Amino acid sequence: MSAPGAMRTAMPDLDASAVAKLLGEFGQRSALRGGNPYRARAHRRAAENLLALTTPLSDMIAQDRLHDIPGVGTAIADIIRKLHATGSHPTLDAMRKESPEGVLEMLTIPGLPRASAEERPVRTSRSISEPSGASAIR
Repeated sequence: MSAPGAMRTAMPDLDASAVAKLLGEFGQRSALRGGNPYRARAHRRAAENLLALTTPLSDMIAQDRLHDIPGVGTAIADIIRKLHATGSHPTLDAMRKESPEGVLEMLTIPGLPRASAEERPVRTSRSISEPSGASAIR
């Protein structure tokens, strides 16, 4: 027989690089969603600082030292802990459902102004196919 906890699935315990990638995506999707641009930038800045860590992220979390990372406050520390432990975050999952796949890649297209892509609402194929007023087409 197996031990009582043996049926439990293992937690991902992502490294700093993987968490930084997800945190960067969190910031980009937050900006696309029309969230606070300063908060979205803070997520991206914290992601960059995670990549510069010389101490393993798991050690920083175990020692409760996430606030030692520049740009990481209480809210971002909570997001980092959740991403590290589970590989996901409910808000990120919700934002992924709101935006079609490939939207973030569109932001990397040369010549596409980043600000205009972040300021415009994301349109899904359903919303594009819905009739709109003639003034919407120019």
